Formats: sequence, structure tokens, C-alpha cells
Amino acid sequence: MRSILHAAAAVAVIGSGLGFGGPASATVPVTGDPVLFWNEVLITGLAGSPTVTSRGYAMVDVALHDAVNATVGKPNFSYLGNIPTSGGDTRAAASVAARDVLAYLSPAKVADFDAALAASLALIPDGPAKTAGMATGAAIALATIANRATDGSSAVVPYTPTGLPGDYALTGGPAAVPQWAYVDPWHLTSVDQYRPPAPPALDSAEYAAAFNLVKDIGAAGSLTRTADQTASAQFWAGAAGTGTWLRAAIDAAEAKGLSSLENASIMALLSTSVADAVISVWDAKYYYDFWRPITGIQNGGLDGNGATIADPTWTSLIGAPPHPSYMSGHSAVAGAAAGILKASFGAGAPFCLTASGATRCWSNYDDAATDAANSRLWGGIHWGFDNDAGLAAGYAIAQYATNVDAFTAVPEPATWTMMITGFGLAGAFLRRRPRRASWGQAGEGRA
Repeated sequence: MRSILHAAAAVAVIGSGLGFGGPASATVPVTGDPVLFWNEVLITGLAGSPTVTSRGYAMVDVALHDAVNATVGKPNFSYLGNIPTSGGDTRAAASVAARDVLAYLSPAKVADFDAALAASLALIPDGPAKTAGMATGAAIALATIANRATDGSSAVVPYTPTGLPGDYALTGGPAAVPQWAYVDPWHLTSVDQYRPPAPPALDSAEYAAAFNLVKDIGAAGSLTRTADQTASAQFWAGAAGTGTWLRAAIDAAEAKGLSSLENASIMALLSTSVADAVISVWDAKYYYDFWRPITGIQNGGLDGNGATIADPTWTSLIGAPPHPSYMSGHSAVAGAAAGILKASFGAGAPFCLTASGATRCWSNYDDAATDAANSRLWGGIHWGFDNDAGLAAGYAIAQYATNVDAFTAVPEPATWTMMITGFGLAGAFLRRRPRRASWGQAGEGRA
């Protein structure tokens, strides 16, 4: 945790809003790139729990990618596989694909999506290309919806608190979406692929240090939390989920003037990586079932640790969400998003984001991610080790998703031959290796 807090020292000045000028974000008009325009519609049109909407963001951006890819000859891998399409106009395909998935996800706002679709299609001359593009978009949307129809997101999974010290006690309502611990990942091989090690034991010095830190700096009336730390906690409380990070990607993509396919690749990789980070978080939350700071601090006399003193009246600056504490969702999402943004745009120049009327600025994507993670400690709703584990998992998931090569170019035939030959040689080499060496590699992969 010391590393996260140290890195945040530079963010504090920047985060005050005094560090950099310029607009916090731009708005892509309907005449702009269709992928970026429909991501604007997505950010404003998909409301609800950041956990649940992470799935929706990923669905829309997968549909956008595969629709655009189909209209330019499928130079990239298609996430959905070889769906028969008729090609056609890129704007028409992207618009229909995004509108249809959004209408499925949020039927109450279908009138808004239809208006955006009409405005998009009005820019395209009538003719075979427009008709074919619309058909392509519709086919991709149907395939996207079918692809996630049985992913476990609508399963009913009961949850009953144990009442034991250290275990989660309900905060602010029924335990939220416990089924998300079992939702099919987008890239990961399993929901527990990046499950972190267990949180510190209640009687450990590490737990006592985390206890006393959040008790002090995260309290509603803390005298040690700075004004900027308070602003950070409040900003990120209103800037939860995928949309905040898509906003950063839209601004960066617009500045670079990328093609529609390049934009679609980046947005799809970002959204699906964040969605996997959320699934990984929920796996850890309900696997470890760890109590929130408000419960641990109010019941400090039950943890068997002489270095923790209970305060039955303690409250946090931000209200604790209704799900277990370990690990932090904000932190994992931030790590995953920052990892993809760096892979796509480099470390990043100074940038700003606006949420709920507040604007916050950072020097680069890593600083923004660190700020998002620390905000949960400063808000009093997460232990420091929640944030450490979440940030590390998010970055690891981003790296894994990048290495999977989803939404990237299909190799040329000659390259395929070289790759297949290389895979064969590598497989023969690995089969000859002693089992002991493979154990070591597996351990390194989980680190």
C-alpha cells in the first residue's frame, strides 16, 4: 500500500484541478467517427450498477468492432467468429449493431437510441451499400446478444451472511449480484485466474496497520484527510465503472484521428478487459467474504487484535456499497483500464475527466488509476490491501487481454505458416521439459 500512497502524492496537486488547462472531455457529433459517436451514446444511455453495466459496455463494443470489421473485409479477428454478413457501409453497420444491442440492454431508452440511429443513417446515401451495412449490423447484434445469453449474469445465487468476525455483514442493503462471481469471462480462462492471495489475518500487524489507517483517514470527520483526498473520494464515487474510462479513450482516439476499425479495436479491448476485471473482483469478493471497514472498526473488539480499538460510532466519508470488501472494484477497473489505455496510446499526456459536475486532472493514465484506487481508502469504504490487490489484478488482466490478441489483425498467410511451425517446435520443447520446470512457470504466471 505504501507504493500506491507514495505515487498518489504527485496526483494530489494535479487532482485539485489546478494542474492543467483545456477541456475535460469532448463530445463526438453524429458526423464524427461512428464508433466514437456510438460510444458517446453508450456512456449516456446505459445506466445502472457499474457491475452489471460492465457487461453491457462490453457487448456494445464487441458488436461495434465485429460490425466495422465485417464491412472492411475482416482484417481483424472477429470476437464472435465467422458470422455470415453482407458487408456494406461501415457507418450503417456500426449504427445498427450498436442501436440493437443498446435497445436489448436498455429498452426503456429505445426512443433515444432510435433517434441516434436515424441521425446516423441520414448521413448515408440510400443504396445497396447502406442496405447491406444495416443488414450486417443487425446480424452482428443478434450474434452478440446470443453470445452472452447464457453467461450466468441472470442466475439467482443466494447469499447469507455468516455473522462471524471478519466476514462481510450487510452494508446498505442486500448483498449485490453475488452471481457475478460466476459470470463467463470475456478473455480469461476462468473467473479465478487472477484471484489474489487471502487478505491479512485479523490478528496480524498488517491488518492492524490497515485498520488504523482507514479509521483515521477515511472517517466522515477525519482531521488528517486533505481537501484533495476528500475531492478524490467524492469524484470517484460518482465516476464508477466503464464509462469514465471510455471517456478517456474517446478523447485520446479523437486526438489521434484513428480509423473506425482502430477505434473499434481499442474500445472493445478496453470494455472487455474492464468487464473481466469486474468478474475477477466479484469472484474474490464472494470467495473471501471479507468485512468492510465500517463493520471491522465498529466491531474492533471482536478481531482478536490488541492493536485495534473499536469505535461503535465510526462512519465513513462515503457510504459503503452492499458487497464484500476484498478486493476493490474501482481499483481493479482502474488498473485494467489504465493498462489498456497505455497499450493503446502510450503513457498518456495530462488529461482531465468530468463526473457529476466535478473535474479532475492527472498527468497520465497510471496516476489516474492510482488516484481511483486511493479514493476508496480516503472515502473510508476499503482497506488499503483491498486497493492494492485490485489494482494489481486489473493491470494483470489488461496485460493478459492484450496478449490474447483479440480485436487485432489476422496474420498474413506466410506469417501463419511461421507461427504454426513455431507453435509445433515450442510444443515439442515443452513436452520434453521436466515437470518441475512447468510448476515454476505456473507459479510465476499467478504472481
